[in-house]
Amino acid sequence: MKTKLATITISLILSVILPLPSFAGTVLEEIKRTGVLKAGVRQDAPPLGFVSADGKWEGYCIELMDLLGERLQNQLKLSKPIDVQLIPSNLQNREQLVREGKVHLECGPNTIVRNPESGIAYSDRFLATGVHLLVRPDNQSYIQPSGALEAISIGVLPASLTQQFISSRYSLAKVVEYPGVDGRKNAAQDVVQGRLNAFASDGLLLIGEVLRNPAIKPQDYALIPKEPLTCEFYGMILPAGDMSWINTVNSLILVEETVNILTGLYGKDSEYVKTLEAAHNKCLQ
Repeated sequence: MKTKLATITISLILSVILPLPSFAGTVLEEIKRTGVLKAGVRQDAPPLGFVSADGKWEGYCIELMDLLGERLQNQLKLSKPIDVQLIPSNLQNREQLVREGKVHLECGPNTIVRNPESGIAYSDRFLATGVHLLVRPDNQSYIQPSGALEAISIGVLPASLTQQFISSRYSLAKVVEYPGVDGRKNAAQDVVQGRLNAFASDGLLLIGEVLRNPAIKPQDYALIPKEPLTCEFYGMILPAGDMSWINTVNSLILVEETVNILTGLYGKDSEYVKTLEAAHNKCLQ
């Protein structure tokens, strides 16, 4: 009897010292119980998630999360629509938000890697993309991505996969780092104003950067080559180990829908759609 009481006492003490993680049970159980889907979405990564000139938070990921909410309602057989709550995420905190249970998933430009950080997992790919070079139109004749690009100044975001690729592929080029949250913005402006020969980044994000800058006109820039230099795939960041949630997200979000969603948002002739189609033609065939 004393042993039993001691065991119960120790269990109670441990339950106070070691509280349960934010996700008690599975994510699906929590969503079914609360009717809430918590999603991290970027505010600085057009067209995936960004704040427009008129202050509206919009983008592909917001549309995708609304679509996921509708499909989850049907799958879980809920009588009321799921309340999709959006939490701002960024490059620095996106994994932490998921790891600490503050969001059920994070949607953004998250390149799928083989060995994710502890506590997180990636969904299947929901978008295919790749590296392009942003250049001035009058520089296209001598900036040939198929060559060595010797002495060509190429801007990159520091500690990025793009920087690794550019440094390896174009070892004779002059690599220039653009740090900070305004790195992509500053690099794009330097290209247009002739202070930088090229800026290397994800094609969709490059288009997003120039389109949201009213000072940059269509005649001021070009994206080369037509198809991306690399093939990269974006996935949702999910909590590791919750296989029911991971499998559900993978079954409800399909990479084939990406073009249709972007077309619905921005039109079939938009630069977003053209850039995405070029990546899908190379990377998904």
